[in-house]
Amino acid sequence: VGSDVIRKSKIHLVDLAGSERVYKTGNTGTLLRESKFINSSLHFLEMCIVALQERSQGKKRAHIPYRNSMMTSVLRDSLGGNCKTSMIATMNPEKTHTDESLSTCRFAQRVAC
Repeated sequence: VGSDVIRKSKIHLVDLAGSERVYKTGNTGTLLRESKFINSSLHFLEMCIVALQERSQGKKRAHIPYRNSMMTSVLRDSLGGNCKTSMIATMNPEKTHTDESLSTCRFAQRVAC
């Protein structure tokens, strides 16, 4: 009461649906391009998170590659600032999607802090 402290909140919801294996989806044209962008964004997101983890563990890490993709650039405050970040990984329970589900689990495990 009576303080000049201003609190600011921000929420980013990122849906990376479409990161399935391209050869299984049979996507062509625009959908194929979108799938490639989603997969490269996931790769760059992982690079940023790993770099931040290394820095927090005391390893010399001068550069965090936020600018490698639009997504990591937009999420910069949420990834490396004074914040709480959560990731929800969803999987398809069907047997035909086991490879993608395992890949999702491995990704989530690699980026878990």
